[in-house]
Amino acid sequence: MVPTVKDEQIAAEQSRVDEAYARLEEMRAGARRMIEEGYRQAQAGTKGSLVDRDAMVHQASARSHALDVAEEGLVFGRLDLVGGETLYVGRVGVRTSEHDSLVIDWRAPAAEAFYRATPEDPRGVVRRRVLHCQGRKVVDLEDDLLIPGARPDLTIVGDGAFLASLARSREGTMRDIVATIQREQDEVIRAAADGTVIVQGGPGTGKTAVALHRVAYLLFRHRRRFGSRGVLVVGPNPRFTAYIERVLPSLGEGGATLRSLGDLVPGAEAAAHDAPEIARVKGAAMMTRVLRRAVQDAPPGSPDTLRTVYRGVVVTLGRETLDRVRRDVHRTVNGAVNTAYPRAAQLLLGALWDRFLDVGGPDDAPGTTRAAFTGHVRDERRFVEFLRAWWPVRRPADVLRSLADVDRLRRAAGRSATDRQVRLLAESWQGPWSYLDIALLDEAGAILGPPPRPARGKKRKAEDPFVIDGVNVFTGEVVETEDDDEPTLRELTTYVERREQAMRRGDDDDDLPVEYAHIVVDEAQDLAPTQWRMLGRRGRQATWTVVADPAQSAWEDSAAADKTMDTALGRRPRHAFQLTTNYRNSIEIAEVAARVLARAVPEARPARAVRASGRHPVIRHVSELDGSVRAEAAALADAVEGTVGVILPVGRPAPPLPDLPERVQVLDALEAKGLEFDAALIVEPGEIADYSRTGLRTLYVAVSRATQRLTVLTTAPDWQALLSGAASR
Repeated sequence: MVPTVKDEQIAAEQSRVDEAYARLEEMRAGARRMIEEGYRQAQAGTKGSLVDRDAMVHQASARSHALDVAEEGLVFGRLDLVGGETLYVGRVGVRTSEHDSLVIDWRAPAAEAFYRATPEDPRGVVRRRVLHCQGRKVVDLEDDLLIPGARPDLTIVGDGAFLASLARSREGTMRDIVATIQREQDEVIRAAADGTVIVQGGPGTGKTAVALHRVAYLLFRHRRRFGSRGVLVVGPNPRFTAYIERVLPSLGEGGATLRSLGDLVPGAEAAAHDAPEIARVKGAAMMTRVLRRAVQDAPPGSPDTLRTVYRGVVVTLGRETLDRVRRDVHRTVNGAVNTAYPRAAQLLLGALWDRFLDVGGPDDAPGTTRAAFTGHVRDERRFVEFLRAWWPVRRPADVLRSLADVDRLRRAAGRSATDRQVRLLAESWQGPWSYLDIALLDEAGAILGPPPRPARGKKRKAEDPFVIDGVNVFTGEVVETEDDDEPTLRELTTYVERREQAMRRGDDDDDLPVEYAHIVVDEAQDLAPTQWRMLGRRGRQATWTVVADPAQSAWEDSAAADKTMDTALGRRPRHAFQLTTNYRNSIEIAEVAARVLARAVPEARPARAVRASGRHPVIRHVSELDGSVRAEAAALADAVEGTVGVILPVGRPAPPLPDLPERVQVLDALEAKGLEFDAALIVEPGEIADYSRTGLRTLYVAVSRATQRLTVLTTAPDWQALLSGAASR
C-alpha cells in the first residue's frame, strides 16, 4: 500500500515522539538515582543526614511520579511559527542532556499560544497540530491552519480535531482535557493567581475540568505558595469526587486534597440528603444562633446541685445559681468552650464563697479567709468530679445529637423555628448524618473550640490530683501519662501528607495550619449558608476558584447564600468568567434540556451546543415502569460502549436490573450533579420536578448528563409532550 500524506506526517511525528520518550527514560533513571542517593545520605547516622535524606527523597519521588504520569500522552501538540520555529507541547517539560527543549510543559507560558491562538488572533502560529497517541504510538493527526499562505512548506492534514474528541466514550471517570482546552477555558485556567476566580456556565461547558486544570496550573507556576499550604477541591458528594479523582494525577499533580461536602469534618460522613423542608432550615444562617444557644445550655446529664462542707458549714448551689454561673462563663469565652475549665472553676469557687458568706459561714467558722476556703474546696475530689460532669469536654456530635430532644431543641431554637420544624429537625438527628449536618457539626466545633492540648511540661496522672481521664480540670491541658525526656526527630512531610494523617486520626496536630492556600468549590450554586461558613473557616487567607451555574441551583434562598459566600471569599479581587459553549451534549440532547430550562428559569439562556449527532432523544410514555426501565437500560448499554446512567427521582427505590454490565449505573437526580454519561435514562421526570420548589432545575441537570443518547420514560402524557416539544405544559 502506498503511504498517504497523513501516513508520512505520522511517521515524521513518531520520530520526534520516540526521541522524547527516550529522553523521558533517562530522566526517570536520574530521579531513581536521586532517591537511592537520598537513602545513602541517612547512613551517616546524624540527625542532619536524616533531614537531608527526607528532603532529597521527597523531591526526587515527586519528580519520579510526575515523569511516570507523563507516560500516557507525553506529547500531544505541535506549534509551527511564522519565523520557522517548531514547538512541541506535552504533559511535562522534557529537555535534552544539553538543556535544549524537546517538549514544553502545557502550563508553561510558551505553551499558551497552543490554547489561545485563533485565526483572528494567531499569535504568530501558522499551524497548530494535535497528535493522537495510543501509548507511545502516534495514530492520528489533526491540523488547524491559522495563517494561510504564511508557510507554504507546511502540510495540512485532518479536520475537526476538537469536535472529534467530544464524541469519545466515557469510562466512568473524568479525563483531563489538556490536549483540547479551548481559548475561553484557557483564560480561566491561566487567570491571575492572587484573586478569586468565579466561573459560570451551563451544563457541559467544562467548568469542572477547567477548575481542575487551573489547580494543576497554579501548582506548577506557584509551587511554593500553593504546594506548601495545600489545595482543597470540594465537590457535592463522594460519587462526584470519585469521578474527578484521576484528573489531577493525570496532569502530574497529586498534592491536592479532594473532599465532598459530606466528609469535610473528620470523624463524620454524610449518608443522606435532607428532605427539602428540613434542608431549608438546616442550611439557613439562623442555625448558628440555634447551635450557640444549644452549646450554652446545660449538657445532658449535667448535675443541678453543688454541695460542699467546710468546717461544718454546708454550702449548696442550686440550679438557678449554677445556670447563672454557666451564662457568665459563656459570656467570657469565644470559641474556647472546651478549654474554659479554669474560668468555670474560678466562677464556681467564687459563687461558693458568696454562698458561704450568705449562710453565715464566717460566724460558724471564724477566721476563715477566702484563700483558705477556695483552697480547701479545690482539693476536694467531689468538687473536681462535679466540675468534670458540669463542664465536660464536648464534641460537636454530642451537641447535635442532644437536639434530638424536642424540649432541648425548642429552647435552643426559640422563635427561629416553628413547632413543626422543631419536630422534624429533632427526628432527623436520631438518624444518620445528612450533608447539611456535616456543616452544622463544623459550626458546633467552631463554637466549642478545640479540645485541650497536651501540655509542654508533662506530669504523670498519679502526681496530680486534678487530672481526671487525662485532663487537668483547672488548666484545661491534656496530661500524658509518661515522661518523654528524649527529643524526637520528625521526618520531613508535605502539608497534604500531614493533613491526611491528622484527618485519619480525627484531630489536627498543633503545628498544622487549619486553612488551605487555595480552595476549589464545584457546584457552588447549591451551597447553603451553613456550608459556605464551613468552607470559609478553611480558607480565611485562601484564593478561590468557584464553579457554578445559577440555573442549576437547588438552594432556594440564593440571596442569603450569596451574602454568606461573599463573607467566605473575603476581600480579594474577583475575576468572573462565563463559559458559553456546551461541549458535552449533542445539539439534539441540548434541545430537550433547553425546554426544561425555559420552564425552570425563563430568563436563562442555555450554552451553545456545537455538535450534531443525528440521533434524537427518545421520550417514551409507558403505562408501567419496572419492565420498561430494564429494557431501555439494556438497549442503551448495547448502543454505546461507555457508561449508562439510570437517573431516578429522589427516594424512588432502584428497579431490578439483572444481567446488565457494571458500566450501567443507577443513581438519583441529586447524585447526578456534575457527572456525565455516554447515555442517560431519565425515569419519571415529573417526580424529579415535583421533589422540591427547585425540582425543575434538578430535572434540567438530569437531562443534560448524556453525551450521545438520551431516553426518558414517563407515565404522564403531558411530560412526554413537554420534553418532546410537541406541546406546552
